[in-house]
Amino acid sequence: MLKARWASSPRRAVLLALVVASLACAPVSWVMDGVTPSFIVYPLVLLVGLWRYRRRGGTLFFGIAATFFLLVHLPFAWAAITDSGTNPYKDSAPYNPVEWLVTLFVVPLATAIAGFLAWREPR
Repeated sequence: MLKARWASSPRRAVLLALVVASLACAPVSWVMDGVTPSFIVYPLVLLVGLWRYRRRGGTLFFGIAATFFLLVHLPFAWAAITDSGTNPYKDSAPYNPVEWLVTLFVVPLATAIAGFLAWREPR
């Protein structure tokens, strides 16, 4: 019953797991970088998406939200990839390249891809 309601297909199940992983990234970011507006707003957007997902929608919503989050954080992802040693926001702010690569690039990219793929499958 729960599988039929929350994850009616393998793609929806993967998307749900990635959304939960995205929600788990927020406390990690709060501990490593302090509380930032991005990791206040994005989890709230994901919770709205879960409400829509529960009603058999939300896959496109997750794809768009994750894409937007990824685009906003590309300077941080680029700093992590190139190992520039500085925070793109300001030099005195924390620099955590591994955390940024995972929480600001890999997980949102995978969530966006899974959201768009789940949206494209027949209902």
